Amino acid sequence: MKFYSKVRYLGLAATVAMFGVGAFVALVPGKVEESLINRSLTGGTLSVTIAWMAWVLAVRPQITLSERSIKVRNWVTESVIPYGQINRVSVSNGLTFKLRDGSEIRGRVVGTSMIGQLVGYPSAKLIRREILPFMSNADPHGNERILQTFSLSLRVPLVVAALHTLLYGFSRYIFHV
Repeated sequence: MKFYSKVRYLGLAATVAMFGVGAFVALVPGKVEESLINRSLTGGTLSVTIAWMAWVLAVRPQITLSERSIKVRNWVTESVIPYGQINRVSVSNGLTFKLRDGSEIRGRVVGTSMIGQLVGYPSAKLIRREILPFMSNADPHGNERILQTFSLSLRVPLVVAALHTLLYGFSRYIFHV
C-alpha cells in the first residue's frame, strides 16, 4: 500500500508548467535579440531547477507499507523501518515515527501545516490506522535493522533537460528560429 502527499498533483502541475515557462523563455526573443542558444540555456536552467524542486518537495515523498517494514521516502532520504523497531506513530505535528532507540523519522508525505493543525492531521491518522495492525504483529525484539540511505533521483532534471535539448534542436535546425 502506498501513500502520497495531497499536494502531489500540484507538484506535477508545477513541474510541467516550469517546462512551459522554460520553453517560452527559450522561444520568445523579447526586446533584445539574444541568440537562441543563450535563451535556451537560460530557459532550460530555470525550468530544470524549479521543476526539480517542485518534484522533490511535492511529488517524491511517499510511504510504502509491506508485510515486514515501512518505507519512508522523504525529499533526499529513504528509510526502511521494520515494524518491530517502531515504538509509536505520532500524528500531533505531521507524521513522526518514534523508534525504539529513541530517534525519530518524520514522514514528509504528511508535513506540518496550519490547516493540518486545525483539522487534526486526518491524513496522518489514516496512515497510522493502516500501520497499527502491522505493528501489533511485529516482533519488538527482532534484530532487523533500520536502513537509511541518501536517495535523490536525477530522472526529472535529466528528462526536462532532454526535452529542452530537443526543443532547441527543433527550433534551430528544423524551424530555423
